[in-house]
This record gives sequence, structure tokens and C-alpha cells, in this order.
Amino acid sequence: MKKIVMSAALVTSMLAGSTALSQEENVCDGVVSILRISNYVGAGSETGLREASAKHDAWYKSHGVTENKQVVIPLLEYDRDTDSFTKDTARVATFHLNSVASAKSREHIGDNAWNEFIAIYNENTEVTESVIACLPKSLFSQ
Repeated sequence: MKKIVMSAALVTSMLAGSTALSQEENVCDGVVSILRISNYVGAGSETGLREASAKHDAWYKSHGVTENKQVVIPLLEYDRDTDSFTKDTARVATFHLNSVASAKSREHIGDNAWNEFIAIYNENTEVTESVIACLPKSLFSQ
């Protein structure tokens, strides 16, 4: 069973050393981010996921990390017959934008506030896939 805490720990360990960070700078001239695809579990909902995401952002800010952001991205299904879109009620995506910045708070992972938002994530979703992406800087310019 994949849980977000396992994904976060894996990514944090990947980003922990200065060698890993300098290697990423060489391979990504954009913004290193993590895309997670998750299935809703039980009575999980987009509302619950957004609550976890907001608490996750607040946790980073409270630990001095303001350069990253958690974003909930509803997935859509396309119906050719009606030429329309509907929300995928089984799956959802999240982006951890500028995930490299989160390494600054690594030693605080597992505190009470961290465990609180992880529990909310786990009540709502189960991560099925995590992909590290290099997003173009132009996506973030005004």
C-alpha cells in the first residue's frame, strides 16, 4: 500500500545531499516538482485532499520554506459522444511545486503537525504513482 508519507520520505532522501541538489540543477533548468496520481479511498474527497494540502503548505511555511507549493489538480474524463468533460471521481493529482526547496525542513518531518496532514491525506487518497518533473520556468513567470 503506497501512502504519501512513503513518497515524501523517498523524495526527501533523494534530495537530502548537496550532491543530489547540484545534479538536479544540471539536469533541470526549470522547477523540479513532484506529480502524484492518487486514488480516492473510502469516503475520501477533493475537499479532504484540499484540507491536507493546505495544512501541508502551512507546515512548510511554519518551518521557513516559502518557495514551494502543494496544488490539488482534479483529473478530467472526456466523453466523445457528448463532447464534454466530467471530473474523474476515482482519481486526482497533486503537484508539489519546487519540491527541492522542501529539503530545508527535512529534519522536522514526523512532528505532530506533519503527522496531522499526512493522516488527512491518507484518509482521502492513496498515491498510486509519483513522478519527478522538470517544469519550465516560463510556467511561473507573470
